[in-house]
Amino acid sequence: MNKLNFKYLFPNLFLFCICMNLTACSEKNSSGDNLQSGDEIISFEPDLDTLIRNPASGWTLYDDANDYVAQANTYWNQQGAAAEKYASIFYWRSRWSELEPEEGKYAWEHDENFKALIQGALDRGLKLAFRVYIDGQDNIHNGTPDFVREAGAKGYAVHKLWDPANENNNWTPYADDPVFQEKFGNFIRAFAKEFDNPEQVDFIDAYNLGWWGEGHHVQYLNNNNKFKVYQWITDLYAKNFKNVLLVVNFGTEIGFEYEKRLAIDKHDFLTRRDGIGSYWFQDAEVNIINSLFPQKAFIAEGCYWGGNSDSYQPWNTDPLYADKFKSWSDFYAQAYKDAIRGHANTLDLREATETRGWITHAKDLVKDFISNGGYRLTPIQIEYPVSVQMGNTLSIKHIWRNSGVGVCPNNNKRWNYKYKVSFALLDPESHEIKQRITDENAEPSAWIKGTDKTYKTSESLIVPAGQYILAVAITDDTQNQKPGLNLAVKNGKFINDWLQIGTIQITK
Repeated sequence: MNKLNFKYLFPNLFLFCICMNLTACSEKNSSGDNLQSGDEIISFEPDLDTLIRNPASGWTLYDDANDYVAQANTYWNQQGAAAEKYASIFYWRSRWSELEPEEGKYAWEHDENFKALIQGALDRGLKLAFRVYIDGQDNIHNGTPDFVREAGAKGYAVHKLWDPANENNNWTPYADDPVFQEKFGNFIRAFAKEFDNPEQVDFIDAYNLGWWGEGHHVQYLNNNNKFKVYQWITDLYAKNFKNVLLVVNFGTEIGFEYEKRLAIDKHDFLTRRDGIGSYWFQDAEVNIINSLFPQKAFIAEGCYWGGNSDSYQPWNTDPLYADKFKSWSDFYAQAYKDAIRGHANTLDLREATETRGWITHAKDLVKDFISNGGYRLTPIQIEYPVSVQMGNTLSIKHIWRNSGVGVCPNNNKRWNYKYKVSFALLDPESHEIKQRITDENAEPSAWIKGTDKTYKTSESLIVPAGQYILAVAITDDTQNQKPGLNLAVKNGKFINDWLQIGTIQITK
């Protein structure tokens, strides 16, 4: 047997151990950024199941009053459980005449039932959204208040809901009538003064002419004014709503070229489509949505509603799905599919009857949209040094994931990049913020499903020596940099809405 030569073996073992130690350090500091010795890597698992409420994202409950505005107590008795378990937004859609029955007399000041409906949503943690009809088509009342006609506005008759004679008995103003435009302009200015508040309101539909506010069958004194009217009304909303997201239906009779030019590009409106799960939302519409994604979030609404009994089948004349849909389950499945492939931020549970339909016939899809719809943001990994000398630079590497198909519209001009990734050094006893570090390069509107984003931020420490809790949040610049978006983190520990990462020692 050959003898080992220990003279040469021990130096080689020494070098081998050094190499192994360097390899271990490299694996611990996997970023390759050479942060500081003793770096800690903390990973968080995305929460894909819990209802995570965030602005402009999630299931939407409606009061869709083409008939009577819902009685607040009745509505919330019926919808309270769904608000708690599934929904993020309450969408009020009804007539201008409901909000201003007399000139200058507004429902948010004088209508106790309207105020109770709105407060009921806010009390349940829901944000608000609005569409205000002008046209009276298929409505129980005129969409436009009587004082507009009495002031001299010219108009025409449209079909009234529940009219036994099936006659046109509702009055609607011509969209280019100057008296109508003056009065409606006054209303929008008052409406914005009350509701241009992103702490309570997620979005406002900002066109709303024509049948059901969808931009169809609009009539004019002069048809050559069609594009001028579109520009007038979108300019009107844009001028008055400075902080709340504005959305506009695409695919109206104006045409997408003008919708994009005059609303989507000019004023940074988000897109909306009333009609998913139907012939009116096919590949061409999906391609339009996807061509704008992720720069524009998409607000989606199912086409068919009004019941959940299989004896009522409103899709039976749908050119594409009349023979394919056999039940409400079929429609809900297609609406969900369209929402996902269109990167939808929102989808409608609608009113109480339709909410029961979704929960009865497609409860798994309701849960699936909570998991997959909209945006769900998670800091999946954070790397930081456990010890830094006082006055030195603290460097943090962080990786973010969006598990939803939608996008956080932080890049919209009305939000103006107000949401920022921020780290905080917290006092371990009082939890007071001793230093805040904001990464200006970490942009939530750039996070899309399937592509994690990695950032590194560094800042000089200004805190005294001691031990601190390191925490992270997406803060809101308009709210004194308080946490503004809820993080989807499984089993995370939160301190005053800051996600605790770990502890860090600042040495002298």
